[in-house]
Amino acid sequence: MATALTPAYTLKRLVGSKAEIKLINESRFSWLRSDLPHVSIGVKDVDEFKLDLSQALPEKGIEFQEGKVIKIDAKNNEVIYKKPDGSIEEEEYDYVIVGIGAHLGTELIKGWDKYGYSVCEPEFALKLRDRLATFQGGNITIGSGYFYQGHNPGPKVPENLAPFSDAACEGPVFEMSLMLHGYFKKKGMLDKVKMTVYSPGEYLSDLSSDARKAVGEIYKEFGITLIQNFRVREITEHEIIDEKGNRIPSDLSIILPPYTGNPSLKNSTPDLVDDAGFIPTDLNMVSIKYDNVYASGDAMTVPKLAYLAVKTGRIAAQHLANRLGVPTKVDKYDPAVVCIADNPLEGYGVAVSDNTMYKGTHSTAVPSPVNSLKKELFVKYFMWSKGDLALEKYFGDW
Repeated sequence: MATALTPAYTLKRLVGSKAEIKLINESRFSWLRSDLPHVSIGVKDVDEFKLDLSQALPEKGIEFQEGKVIKIDAKNNEVIYKKPDGSIEEEEYDYVIVGIGAHLGTELIKGWDKYGYSVCEPEFALKLRDRLATFQGGNITIGSGYFYQGHNPGPKVPENLAPFSDAACEGPVFEMSLMLHGYFKKKGMLDKVKMTVYSPGEYLSDLSSDARKAVGEIYKEFGITLIQNFRVREITEHEIIDEKGNRIPSDLSIILPPYTGNPSLKNSTPDLVDDAGFIPTDLNMVSIKYDNVYASGDAMTVPKLAYLAVKTGRIAAQHLANRLGVPTKVDKYDPAVVCIADNPLEGYGVAVSDNTMYKGTHSTAVPSPVNSLKKELFVKYFMWSKGDLALEKYFGDW
């Protein structure tokens, strides 16, 4: 939701009454998804980080409309959406910032409905929590589905700023592997569990080779097996199967589903999106085809990282503020992987800051009890500000 909240809040703060700002979202509620893994291991509940947008946004002078976006008609400057009562509305715009999330392609995994588990949505995390509570031991797999990233047309940015990746974001995979080690250790069940982590490509390819090596050492210490280049196509009761027919024993299969373009964007004006249904932009997050359309976060073709979702949303709002007559410094798009993989049951987190995927030279991955505290303080800040991450730019160096 940061892909929509950040530009809305930032733009309102910059332009005030010079623009009427309206946010359309399928649900009146939004969750801080980075904390959903905590729900799955029973240390938090989903209501602890649920925002009511119908209250939060009007309090800050932003109109909210509950509705599912069906498509964006970029030629006629209209957003078409379905209201909760089923009626179809056409909303005209002068400018639109598209923060629609990517589609979680669970339908691409045979057996998902019966045997698949995840943490990407509140209902997924709750289902996994209930399964873990009754799990008596066996093989557990944790991994990512394939990222169906667009290729044509490409964004108008330097090539190193829009790298291709086999997985959208594997941070939650790393975090879940740490959390489950702590979870089963607390339950006295480590000797009854065999964990395997897999990736559709090179695991944690958005990190430097040294950082990946460090993660590999952690997995060796934990007894976790790592398998790379495994693109899941089917989940059964006791194994997962990839596109080549390779099999991994799995009594509990946790997966970040394949990421694809959102159906509403695929249904939009054809030349607004690339061949996968994402919006190509320039460095100011402006569509390469329609200059009154902006995109941020998961609506874009870049790898899916929460830190970048906030960064791109802020840049879009800053650039638009200038066009609305408010001189504003536009931040430079300087992408990096910035996150904390938390392990609350063992009292530490691994803080990652790495720009090597973007041809940079900075890479750190530091385990520390302080990092777990930092993540918890960030969650409290997010809820206190109602998702307005005005200070987020400072957290990357925190």
